[in-house]
Amino acid sequence: MWPLLAFAGVLLATALVWMAHSGDPVPASLTWMLLIKPAAMGLIASFALHESAHVLVLKRIRTVTHIAIERTVWRTSVIPQGTMTAGQTAVVALAGPGACVTVGALLWISGLDRSLAWWHLMHIVFLMPFFGDGQALWHSVQKALSG
Repeated sequence: MWPLLAFAGVLLATALVWMAHSGDPVPASLTWMLLIKPAAMGLIASFALHESAHVLVLKRIRTVTHIAIERTVWRTSVIPQGTMTAGQTAVVALAGPGACVTVGALLWISGLDRSLAWWHLMHIVFLMPFFGDGQALWHSVQKALSG
């Protein structure tokens, strides 16, 4: 995600220089509303919460011996090493999206920031079977039913 943050930072810096030079705050306001707030506070903060929730749950499972971090240009994920029961796998899979949905619901109900609430609420889609959390949840349910 760093390319997005780098682009947003350069754009904001340019807008701030423009504002200092011309007194025109519009480009800086637009950059904040359309890029910085959704990218940094919506996208990146919600994914940081999502992955942190997975880590907090994984750290409580004694049979998880190591938590690896897998990073690409656009994504960061945690990968547990060790063993987990089907129930533990399900709880870990639910923890990331669950934490985000909880924060999103609180933002929505409180009326603090409904646009940021949506970024968090949308993490529910990660429980669909074609995403990693959804696959882990699906496999844990299958394992529990068969075993």
